[in-house]
Amino acid sequence: MHIERFGDGDRDLLLVLGWGNRLGHPTVRWLVEQGVEAGYRVHGFQIPTVVTDFERDWVRPVATTVDALDEYRLLTHSTGGLIGEFLNGATETVHCSPWWGFHGDLETPLVEWAMKLPVSTPLLPSAFGREELGTLVTDERLADGPKRAAPTFLREARRAQRRLPAFDDETTSVFYTPTDAVVSATAIEERTPARNRVAFEGGHELFSSPSRETHVGTVFDALAEGPSALW
Repeated sequence: MHIERFGDGDRDLLLVLGWGNRLGHPTVRWLVEQGVEAGYRVHGFQIPTVVTDFERDWVRPVATTVDALDEYRLLTHSTGGLIGEFLNGATETVHCSPWWGFHGDLETPLVEWAMKLPVSTPLLPSAFGREELGTLVTDERLADGPKRAAPTFLREARRAQRRLPAFDDETTSVFYTPTDAVVSATAIEERTPARNRVAFEGGHELFSSPSRETHVGTVFDALAEGPSALW
């Protein structure tokens, strides 16, 4: 787990990224800068792309930071939204395109078979382009993003998805695209009450979407005020 801290604000914001996102990517850095400008001290988490244990490799490194904070807000993207649901104590939470269910393209006999193998070598094709991620994605992001997924990565994600805790409708807001080609939009809609979610267009990564300027203000309003900022 790679962790960086940005800004010197008087409030703490944990930013837990998705699979393949890096804190140095321009669109991610744009999101970080939004947090800094909003007065937060941003703790950015760049997650490993190969894991063999969900709790040990993903949850515990983030929870260690949480334990040292008196109060914090949580902003996540994709796989970060799966990790974030197993953290405790956030004052307010915003998940962007959380990976709470496999996209239909992963619901295949090959994937189901592969997840039974104790193999942590990336073998399964899993590459996405601008059409899926967002038109503002840079060439750098496309070049250094993971092209294959390890069976253990998918196994651990599926295991976590099947034991998600109850949704906290008092503190949690969700931004997602109904046409998401990376994660299951249906799983998001089934888990999230309508009043707690906002739909956007332009790809899986809100921060790489051309609609990001339309929604970023509401994202930070929800971090400050909770889901009532969506109404």
